[in-house]
Amino acid sequence: MQKLVILAFIVAITAAKFVDIHTTLAQINADPFGHVVLSAIKAHLQAQTPANEVNMLLNAVGAGIVQDQNDHDHNFELDTTTNNRIVEDLEKEILYHQNQIAANTQLRDDTIEALAVSEEDIRVTIQDIANNEVTQAREEATRNQQHETFVSKVAAIDDVIDAIDDAAKLIQHLSLGASFAQIKTKFDSLQKKLSDNTTHSALLQPVIAALTELATHGVNQKALTKIAQLLSEIRQQLVQEKTAKTDVEERQAAHWAEFSVHLANEHTRLVERKAQLEVQIQEQKDTIEDAISWIEFHSLELENSEERLAGQQAWFSVQSQIYETQTAERTAQQEIVDRLQEHISEKLQTTAQFIASRN
Repeated sequence: MQKLVILAFIVAITAAKFVDIHTTLAQINADPFGHVVLSAIKAHLQAQTPANEVNMLLNAVGAGIVQDQNDHDHNFELDTTTNNRIVEDLEKEILYHQNQIAANTQLRDDTIEALAVSEEDIRVTIQDIANNEVTQAREEATRNQQHETFVSKVAAIDDVIDAIDDAAKLIQHLSLGASFAQIKTKFDSLQKKLSDNTTHSALLQPVIAALTELATHGVNQKALTKIAQLLSEIRQQLVQEKTAKTDVEERQAAHWAEFSVHLANEHTRLVERKAQLEVQIQEQKDTIEDAISWIEFHSLELENSEERLAGQQAWFSVQSQIYETQTAERTAQQEIVDRLQEHISEKLQTTAQFIASRN
């Protein structure tokens, strides 16, 4: 009884192993690669090829798988190196364009601010030039008026001095014995000239009164001496007045000469400043325009580089997926070869039966 139980157990194990072998071979046969390999083995078995040659076939297939994987590893390594270099270059390009955009944006903004300052400066400078020219015209007109007034007053003083000198000559003629009748015509003309004078009427009034008294009461030496003395004093006052006015004129002329040079120099400086600002403003406008152009250029280049980087990354992602898929397929194929080698080596009869019976 015990022997029967042991025998039944051995039969059950053998049957289980047979079923397991058939299940494994069926799984291999369901795989396209496994099906092809089993077909090759079947051909060898039908030709009654020795088992070692079947193993050599499987070794060759396994070696081919290994070689394919090695080649694939090498190609993927080259692709990875190339991809890394391209990605690095593109990332450098992107960083360069980003830096250029930032730099030109900053340049544009700074120059816009500087342009506003320059435009305000030139506005003030233009106003300063206008003010300078107004001052120049006003001060020159004032100076011309001062000079004309001086010339007029000096001419009036000279007229009075001439009249005083003429009166002194008449008094001198009378002192030397000339009769009043001999000089009456000149006397009357001189008296009228002195009376008509409006610029020095107060100063001349004593002279006019003395001459009138002289003409009324007759000539006497005492009166002539008094008039001569009065004429001398008035002449001296007139000369002093002329000297004073001449001094004022010279000071005013000197001040104007100095001030006009200052105004002229200031005008030249302002005009030169305006010209410099015009050049500076144009340069700033050109800089802003160039900066905007460079921003647009680098923005387009940045977009292009980013698209190329995305394309490169997408390409490498596909290559990586292909590599992983094919590597997994070769690993599965190698596993099939290993399992077949095991079956061929250890379970050749069962394997041969399966192969012979498969479709």
